[in-house]
Amino acid sequence: MTSHSYSPVRELAVSCSSGHATNIIFGLALGYLSTIVPVVALAITIFVSLHLLGMFGVALAALGMLSNLTIGLTIDGYGPISDNAGGIAEMSEFESIVRKRTDCLDAAGNTTAAIGKGFAIGSAALVSLALFGAFVTRASLSTAKHSLPSSINILDPLVFSGLLLGAMLPYAFSAMTMKAVGLAASDMVQEIKGQIRANPGIRTGEVRPDYTSCIAVSTKASLTMMIGPGALVIVTPILCGFFFGPTLIAGLLPGALVSGVQMAISMSNSGGAWDNAKKYIEGENLVVEGEVRGKNTDEHRAAITGDTVGDPLKDTSGPSLNILIKLMAILSLVFVDLFCKTAYLYCPLMGKS
Repeated sequence: MTSHSYSPVRELAVSCSSGHATNIIFGLALGYLSTIVPVVALAITIFVSLHLLGMFGVALAALGMLSNLTIGLTIDGYGPISDNAGGIAEMSEFESIVRKRTDCLDAAGNTTAAIGKGFAIGSAALVSLALFGAFVTRASLSTAKHSLPSSINILDPLVFSGLLLGAMLPYAFSAMTMKAVGLAASDMVQEIKGQIRANPGIRTGEVRPDYTSCIAVSTKASLTMMIGPGALVIVTPILCGFFFGPTLIAGLLPGALVSGVQMAISMSNSGGAWDNAKKYIEGENLVVEGEVRGKNTDEHRAAITGDTVGDPLKDTSGPSLNILIKLMAILSLVFVDLFCKTAYLYCPLMGKS
């Protein structure tokens, strides 16, 4: 759905003729619709695996998807390499045909990257489910007073509360990462404006910009602004398990898994589609009322807005959700014995230890 060779992205490009808002609406709708086929495929895979071999079957399915790692890495790196090549060609003032060719390669790279991210999301879902099975088994075997029963009742107050909390975490995590990108972009804009005010010749190319300062702004932001999202992923399962025991975690993990997988798929495909819609217009392929609409048109400006919105979705928030669901499952599995011992210890409303 992210290739401009097919109708979804072309419809997205046509929507740019109605304005920026319409482009955003169509892009979000495309991402939401793109979750149908992958989620159905995952559901069938999980059902068959669990029915035939239980959690061992799920682990085998996860290994099967991870066996495509080399192909996934290859097609995922194809797009950024092509994109950087286009940037180098433009900064080096190569002929326009070079930039046009790298744009074609970058458009293909956006599609292959979306496919690679789909494999990563699917494998993350299966791995997280296998880790969740290990968590339940280890918690049920615990000799502590508040160990987890072998069967989980979704109507249990703690389990259902955990489901809601877990489903909320990918939204909170994505909000933090997207806001981090926005703040970093704002700092970068201020740095560039400051350089232009100090050296007006930068606009005309007479003075070379200070690229080192721009890189420093980006590097500092990438390190400092990820502390909050990282702490959210690490602290949440530990605190919830410490105070409420493994029963709450038994709802927290599947809630984050179900919500995070679908958000990751939607974000990756929306971002890739917006990027390719912009390239479709830049290639002068969009015709509105018999007139070719290319660069420096209202349609192109609307497409740039969509691409700007899509970049943090497909390159930051979407891929990082895989880390959220896997890391939470791993941490919960590691600390499950502690959770069984401390459950309700500091929560007198839920019981006494």
